[in-house]
Amino acid sequence: MSGSYYLRNAWYVAAHSFELTANRPVARTICDQAVAIFRGEDGKVGILRDRCPHRFAPLSSGEVRGNDVQCGYHGIRFNREGACTHIPGGLPVPHGFAARSFPATERHGLVWIWMGDKAADPDLIPDFHENQDAGWAPVPGYLNIAANYQLLVDNILDLTHVVFVHKTTLAGGGVTDTPLEVRVEGDKVLAQRMMLNVDTAPIYRAARGLDGKIDRWQIFEWMPHSFIKVTLGARKAGSATPLGQPVHMVLNGFTPENEKRTHYFWSTTRPWALNDLKVDELYRSMIIEAFNEDKAIVEAQQRLVDEDPGDSLLVNFSFDRAGQSARRILKRLLSEEQAISKKVAAAE
Repeated sequence: MSGSYYLRNAWYVAAHSFELTANRPVARTICDQAVAIFRGEDGKVGILRDRCPHRFAPLSSGEVRGNDVQCGYHGIRFNREGACTHIPGGLPVPHGFAARSFPATERHGLVWIWMGDKAADPDLIPDFHENQDAGWAPVPGYLNIAANYQLLVDNILDLTHVVFVHKTTLAGGGVTDTPLEVRVEGDKVLAQRMMLNVDTAPIYRAARGLDGKIDRWQIFEWMPHSFIKVTLGARKAGSATPLGQPVHMVLNGFTPENEKRTHYFWSTTRPWALNDLKVDELYRSMIIEAFNEDKAIVEAQQRLVDEDPGDSLLVNFSFDRAGQSARRILKRLLSEEQAISKKVAAAE
C-alpha cells in the first residue's frame, strides 16, 4: 500500500447499515485493504482484516456467532478487537494470535472505518443526519465504479454535465449559463448556482409537478476527503418558496477500493412525502439511471487517463473551480500527512 493517493488518518464509509445482516460478514476492500464488516448480536459493528491469522482464509466466508466472527475454514472466532475468543477443541490461544481490527462506528445510517494509526476521532465524521433523522425520507444506494475517487468528486462538484449526460432526468435550463459561485472556508469547499426563470427539469416535473418556468438551485458542501452534501431544489418561477430550501438532498461518500476503483455510497433524501413508496421509487429509478450514466462516463475517463503515456494535465475552466479547490485542499492534506509520517519514521 503506497498510501499516497488517500488520507490514512480519516474516516471512510465502509457500508450502508442495511447491508449488515445478523449472521454474515460483508467483504469489502477499502484503501487497498480487504476487510470483513459485521454486526454482533448486541447490534454493534466491527471491522476486521479479512484474513484469519491461522491459515489465511477469508473471515468474510464465515459467520457471525454472538458478537464474534467465526472463520468458515476451521471455526476459530475473533471479537471486534481482533482477539481470539475460541479455538475448536478447547485449544489454548497462542500469544499474539489475533486478527487485525479497525476502529469502526455506526452513524447516520452508515458504517464508518478509520484506516490510520492515529486515535480515531468520531467528531471528524461528516454530518449526514438527513440520511436517518425523522422528518427525512432517504433513498440510499451503492455503486462500484472503476475510476479514481477524485474523478467522482469532480463529477459531483461540476453539475454543468447534467445538461449533456442526464437528459431524461436531471437536465434543465440555466445550468450552463449560470456561473458557479465558489468559496473556501478552512478545509471545506462551498459552492452554489442559483438559476432564475429557467426551463424545468424532468425530475422536478415528475416529483413536484413543476412545468414551464422555474427557479432552481444547486448548493454544494465538500468536506475532506471525499464527502459531498448537495442541496437541490426548485419552485415555480417567482413564487414565495424560499430560495435554497431543499426539494431533496444527495449525500455522497466516495471510498477508495484502490487507486482506480471506488465504492460510491449515496442517498437521496427529502423532507416531504415521508411515507410515500411511489415517490421513493420515482427517486430511486431516476437517480439510479443518472448515476449509472455518470459511472459510464467516469469509467471511460479513467481508461483514457490510464492510456495517456505523457500523464497530461487536466484542463480547468470556471465551472471546475469547486472541484479544483477540493483537489488543492486534498493535495495539501496528503502532503502534510506524508511529511508527518516521514518524521515519525526517521525518529524510529
